[in-house]
Amino acid sequence: MLYASRESTWYWLTGPPTDQPQQEQQLDPDRDVDFSVKEEPGLRPGEFLSQQEPEVQIPEEVNPKLENGEYDVRVDPRLLKKVTDSVAGIRPYESNALYFLLAKAASIPQNVLEQSADPAPPFVVVMNDSNKYRGQLMTVKGQLRRLVPLKVNENNFGIKTLYEGWFFSKDSGTHPWRVLCTQLPADIPRGPELKDMPSVQITGYYFKKFGYASQGGNLQTAPLLLARQIRWFPATQTPQAPSSSGAVKYIVVLFLVISITLGFLIWRFTISDQQFARSKTAKLMERPEMSMDHLNDIETVDIGDVLKQLGQDDQKPDSTKKTGKSDQAEPDQS
Repeated sequence: MLYASRESTWYWLTGPPTDQPQQEQQLDPDRDVDFSVKEEPGLRPGEFLSQQEPEVQIPEEVNPKLENGEYDVRVDPRLLKKVTDSVAGIRPYESNALYFLLAKAASIPQNVLEQSADPAPPFVVVMNDSNKYRGQLMTVKGQLRRLVPLKVNENNFGIKTLYEGWFFSKDSGTHPWRVLCTQLPADIPRGPELKDMPSVQITGYYFKKFGYASQGGNLQTAPLLLARQIRWFPATQTPQAPSSSGAVKYIVVLFLVISITLGFLIWRFTISDQQFARSKTAKLMERPEMSMDHLNDIETVDIGDVLKQLGQDDQKPDSTKKTGKSDQAEPDQS
């Protein structure tokens, strides 16, 4: 219900609003992405940088469960005002906000996070409009390249374990995403360089454009997600589209089954015919072996003559019967 109440999920019914073109959801190859890292000027002795106080203080504890039993996955964007894009690493003034989001993600069931999240915008859009998506819950699919444990700094939210992952989405090319999570599924491949690059799905809060040093020593940036865990799809469970060879196998098997069924039915009919031919019923139904010449020898009788003869027989007196009656009536004289 919470997911359906969001206006962003109404587009399937109402269509995208006319005042917001769909270019935000599409990958624009003409837009350049700035992967550079900002270098802050050095401070002279006695100088310091002042940081503005946030509009809203970050809560000291995380309790996303509402009174009605549901979970509030939203994040007040004012809590992340101090977060800075395109700077190397996590600055001390960003650490509290980072662990707050990690604790919030860890306190919400994984299925609730996934149902509440929107698909991540294209990689180019996220990198160019990083501030716009800060604190938003999104889901990204990709290939995992690196997964290692990370040292946990002292924090106020009870985070004891932390893992760092680097993965490539379909539209990120050679530029990776970075993810920090507090849990891992059992048996997920781990290591600094995963050659098989397992398929994963990340649902987490977008934090910032994270500055890091690449293997070549160059400083560049990557989008950083803060998640509860990484959902891993083992190779045996990865859904694959049915190939044409697989369809041919099914057709051949179906043809063989039909052929065998028809052959069995024909064989049964043949056996039944042979059994019937040997039965007494079949012999009674056989046509007599006689020709038309045999019919000429049969005497024919005129039905009129037969009826006339019967009529004449009925008109003759029954002397035999009368004689019989008189003999029975006379007594024996002797």
